Amino acid sequence: MKTIVIGFLPLLLFANAVLSQIVSGVVLDSATQEPLAYVHIGVVNKNLGVISRDNGTFRIDLSEADSQDKLTFSSIGYHSQHILRPKRKENSMRVYLSPKIYNLREVVVEDSRLSDPIKLGRYQPTRTTSGQSGLQKFGWGGEWGLQIFNDGQTYRVTDINFHTRFNTMDSVLFRINVYNVKNGLPNSSLLQQELFVKSYKRDKWITKDVTSQQLGGSPLVVDQDIIVTFEVIQLWRSFRGNNALFFTHGKGYDRGGTYTRASSLAPWKKEGIPITLYLTVEGYN
Repeated sequence: MKTIVIGFLPLLLFANAVLSQIVSGVVLDSATQEPLAYVHIGVVNKNLGVISRDNGTFRIDLSEADSQDKLTFSSIGYHSQHILRPKRKENSMRVYLSPKIYNLREVVVEDSRLSDPIKLGRYQPTRTTSGQSGLQKFGWGGEWGLQIFNDGQTYRVTDINFHTRFNTMDSVLFRINVYNVKNGLPNSSLLQQELFVKSYKRDKWITKDVTSQQLGGSPLVVDQDIIVTFEVIQLWRSFRGNNALFFTHGKGYDRGGTYTRASSLAPWKKEGIPITLYLTVEGYN
């Protein structure tokens, strides 16, 4: 077995902040006043991002931000909020996000039937891995994903799958994101609600059901190139072992590149690492 520990994964999953200018606070729903968990927080196109914790609180180091940089708060289902970087340490920021009302994109498929399920992406895992051990409790908004090409077909997605070779955590919470593509990079999210999936110790395949029943009655329909990513959100550490999390390289889909970003709102990079990730879809005939 070949194991690779690569530089971007420690950044993608976790980082160590230098406590030189820490801004902290809480993110709330403006309508309900309830705290918002796992909001992306950072400076766009700079590796300074974090996510809010499960109680809506956050801490972010802005020592490397410029004076005119804006702190962006972004979450599916809400309008983004952009706040000019505080000039001094703030310990009690309260940031409110307003719920977003979506206009549903209609896909008309008349007199059509669904094909048998097919797999799009890399669904053949190898024995080569990339990852890290000794992980902390929360992620930093880093993502790792694969481009799925569309050849003029309209598909209904039934599930999204990726593969871990080693997971010695008690459990791990992942977020799955689906983006359209602009200038060869992830652009806007195609989702109207968050997609979370939880895995447990020694799980290999991690599968998220995205049928219409799981998405509130609206299927995930794709008729364009997309980039599908997963993101480590929260980990429940084991009291034994080294708390390792290693993802599997795959084969069988040479077209799709791997895309990563190290933290929330950091710039996207295209990598050569062939992660194992695929969609199960049904095509309209």
